[in-house]
Amino acid sequence: MHPEVHDWLASHDLEPTGPIETVHARPWSTVLRVPTAEGALFLKQEEPVQEYEVPLTVALASRWPDRVPEVVAADLERSWLLTRDGGVRIADSGAFDAFPRALELYGELQVGEVEHVEEFLAMGLRDLRLPAVVELYEPFFERDHGLEPDEVAKLVALAPRFRELCAELEALGLPASIQHDDLHQWNVFVRGERVALYDWGDSSVGFPLWSWLKPLLALDDPEPARAAYVAAWMQFASEHELRRALELAIPTGLFPYVLQIRRQYDATQAHADYGSYLPQRLRQLLLELSRADT
Repeated sequence: MHPEVHDWLASHDLEPTGPIETVHARPWSTVLRVPTAEGALFLKQEEPVQEYEVPLTVALASRWPDRVPEVVAADLERSWLLTRDGGVRIADSGAFDAFPRALELYGELQVGEVEHVEEFLAMGLRDLRLPAVVELYEPFFERDHGLEPDEVAKLVALAPRFRELCAELEALGLPASIQHDDLHQWNVFVRGERVALYDWGDSSVGFPLWSWLKPLLALDDPEPARAAYVAAWMQFASEHELRRALELAIPTGLFPYVLQIRRQYDATQAHADYGSYLPQRLRQLLLELSRADT
């Protein structure tokens, strides 16, 4: 089983000590567990929809080895990424007190990666910076996304308010950077003292603080994580301005998140949950924009 994988591992002087197991096989990637004498390794085999995750992770690991997956080997032609065991997901351990540290590390990474935006776009990450997202808003609703006609009409009517909120974020002057877009409790791993951010396959280049959406949904008390996250950005704006930006990151950031959901669904057509998940998130967008319009 997996003869091609065995040959590739051997080319990197790696010998499995037991059977290679499939952790999951999804329309966007397959992950294999490879037991070795030095511990388990994980081979992620990307599908075209997120093949950029391989060069992206390699690049991030070269600059931030303490907080992203530890890359053992990569094959850019095959879109294969071999990494070390990250430890335990905080969703499984319940160690949510690691989230503030994760956001502190992530904010520092984002600030440091501002200068690499063009590199990310060349890798194939989607350009979801504020001007691009504003232009995509109204045309998006020309397609059927599982909403009722009156819901679509309300979202279109809220386009001016969406533009106003995005303009407020633009005026803040934060530079665009890498935007993980899926920074939830299943992608934060802890191994001893090491806290690392995994699964960069949904990443884009965008307004950086849109990453706050998933941590906010995950945390009962978001304040420690909020304070940790804004710390890295205080060289660009005041704490008050950054906290306001995190408020606006919800009604504005839900839309680029939906854009990524739509992109993945269009590319795979294979995830049954999308039939309900996409309109669910659009209804959340409608709710948040309506609140922000009052």
